Amino acid sequence: MEKDFFSAYIRNLSKTEREISQEFDIQYKEKQEMESRSLDVLREISRKLDKLDCLEKTIERTQIPQSLTQMVQAVYADIAILNGNVVLPDQGVFHANVYIKNGKILAVGQHLMQAKRSIDATNQYVLPGIIDPHVHLGLFAPMQRELATETKSAVMGGITTIGCYLGGQQSHFSSFPEIQKQVQQFSYTDIIPHFVISTEEQKKEIQDYVTHFGITSFKVYMNGIPGMIPDVDDGFIWEVMGELKKARNPCILCVHAENRHLVAQASKIVKDTIGANATIEDWSDTHPDMVEEEAVMRLSYLAQKSGVSVYFVHMTSKAAIERLRKMKPFHFCIHVETTSPYLSLTRHSTADNKMKMEPPFRESEDVEALWKALEDDVVDTVGTDNVTMTKAEKQLDQNMWDVLPGYPALETHLTVLLHEGVVKRKIPIEKLVTHITKKPAEIFGIYPKKGTLLPGSDADVVIVDMQKSLKVYAEQLHSRSDFSLYEGKQMQGVPVMTIQKGNIVMENGIFVGTSPNGTCFRR
Repeated sequence: MEKDFFSAYIRNLSKTEREISQEFDIQYKEKQEMESRSLDVLREISRKLDKLDCLEKTIERTQIPQSLTQMVQAVYADIAILNGNVVLPDQGVFHANVYIKNGKILAVGQHLMQAKRSIDATNQYVLPGIIDPHVHLGLFAPMQRELATETKSAVMGGITTIGCYLGGQQSHFSSFPEIQKQVQQFSYTDIIPHFVISTEEQKKEIQDYVTHFGITSFKVYMNGIPGMIPDVDDGFIWEVMGELKKARNPCILCVHAENRHLVAQASKIVKDTIGANATIEDWSDTHPDMVEEEAVMRLSYLAQKSGVSVYFVHMTSKAAIERLRKMKPFHFCIHVETTSPYLSLTRHSTADNKMKMEPPFRESEDVEALWKALEDDVVDTVGTDNVTMTKAEKQLDQNMWDVLPGYPALETHLTVLLHEGVVKRKIPIEKLVTHITKKPAEIFGIYPKKGTLLPGSDADVVIVDMQKSLKVYAEQLHSRSDFSLYEGKQMQGVPVMTIQKGNIVMENGIFVGTSPNGTCFRR
């Protein structure tokens, strides 16, 4: 059976259309040859929905799952999104309607269908709900509190699914069951759980995590955060890879890739030279780009030898990206992530210590190299590396060395990418959207449930007005944090509606969600 059953569904629909309709005119045939197959799919689905009897027979003959038959037969939708520019990842942009029923995408096409509520999306873009694969919650406040505030902030910005890294020194068996309950009670987004592996106990339990929790993504830190997150050596990482290789389901290892010894040496040099007068620009010198470049080479080698897929989180530097550009075609187990902050800010963007992060911000040429890598598919996904904290928790009143790394970034994520990528750099919106919807869903094993707008997928949708702009003020955002990296910045390309599993949770900048309904994915 094909992993993506929608492919078989679409092929069978296409085949049946040719069998039952011989009345294609010459213009349509010419377009069929010139345009992408996805455009044909949308037209065929639309024509089928106008001929329900034929479609019903088609579904019976092709043995499409009964649940899909019921969705197609139920022609009274809950929500109709009309006249929008629908973005289908890896396919293109189509002028079409999207219909939602029972929390699922019912149909996409140009036909008209009755619905309880109709939404006019004329001149707006209709996207799959955004997936942020890299988020940290519960570090500076109780998990249940941040699930409530930060997932609300996420849906306000068009994010409907987040990948949350769960750490600590305890066994995940002692902490994760409670987190699962809290997600159901407090989260407005669905959660992809990633387990951090930093102790011998956690390493020995990896196969049990896969079996009992359905966790298939794990993380190690080649360079940790002093006082917060321990780093591990190559021997430990190699043993983790061995456990992942033996697991019952395919697993992926997420890696914070920096050479810890070179970071320590560079940090000592800067501290000895500048001392307490060091600025946020000096902070970047404590993590020179070579520490990232060397680490991706080393881990790529281990991945090749072990046969375990690796996912490099938050890549920042041109040096590392160019190294990955050379290696990736020959290492099919490599996946690459960067973040919206690294795609939009440099070490010179502000003198404020609120920018302190690990890895640090770099130069303009690094930002442009990251965008080029996204266009070339060297970069697979874009996250935020969100770490929610207040100014007080970040210790902004201290000197640079004592300020903690991290910042909130969920609510501004999509707008930053649209402004910097689509508006400023003229990157096609469908190109960007693929990297923040379908690709993370595929890499982390939740496609096609998430990451697309094809029939049967979860009805996670964000509607974007590319003509609308906003000026960012932290006090108007919905995070519990009290600062933003983009304070006072004017940006264009704004989400105006978010739908999560068929429920409208944000409309015209106002939170309208009723109750949390988050789920932790088993994979």
